[in-house]
Amino acid sequence: MRLLLPLLLINLVACSAAPAPEPSVSTHAAKAAMAPYTVNDYVNNLTHQLSHFKRPLNSNTRIAVSSFYYADALDSKLISGQAAGLSQQLQESLLTQFTQLGYHTVEYRLTNSLTLNRHADSALSRELAELRERQNIDLIITGTVTRQQHAYIVNARLVNINNNQVLSAGSTEIPINVMWGSEKVQQRESHLYRSEY
Repeated sequence: MRLLLPLLLINLVACSAAPAPEPSVSTHAAKAAMAPYTVNDYVNNLTHQLSHFKRPLNSNTRIAVSSFYYADALDSKLISGQAAGLSQQLQESLLTQFTQLGYHTVEYRLTNSLTLNRHADSALSRELAELRERQNIDLIITGTVTRQQHAYIVNARLVNINNNQVLSAGSTEIPINVMWGSEKVQQRESHLYRSEY
């Protein structure tokens, strides 16, 4: 027992003399905040640019708004993945804002009848068979989206569909996180990128 007490004291002294472990460096990055404005706010800037014409429009000029596609895939690739919904929101916001400015906008997706479902009703469709055969449209707002590392670059044009003349154009930059927060894993051009571990 006499030997045990000195060994215990030596052990306690040795433990107290050992250096304290250094604090570990945190590897957790701060969560990225959502963009300061909504998509509608960024589209407001685009609407302002598009509404500057070389000469005034006739009061009965009919304007439609089309979907926005990736610039490198005009015939096939709607904006998808993390940006799902951006194309539709661009289209809907431009249609709404041009109507609010007093332009004669056309809803070409309007069907000939109201469709009633169990939980919803709809007067809009993308099925050609359900739409009116003849669409009375003079001008169309169309555009493209290009993805950059931090933002989507949106380019829009107001085009006369009879002669393809561009009457006005606009461009805006919409942050990647305007509709969605940062994701841990993102897919870009068939490659996965991880932002957190």
